[in-house]
Amino acid sequence: MEELRLLEQKIEKIRQEMYEAYEKDPDNQEVLHISQALDKAINDLNTIKVNLKNT
Repeated sequence: MEELRLLEQKIEKIRQEMYEAYEKDPDNQEVLHISQALDKAINDLNTIKVNLKNT
């Protein structure tokens, strides 16, 4: 499914962005905000997978 593939790519992009922000300054609030965006994207992915499994 295209939506699933695109979301997985988005997750990898956010994850890389978080690593880079952490390497620059682990105490920067930006790391927390990126981490929260990553959590949301992962939750969205899991929701889609559960919905696909139940259909």
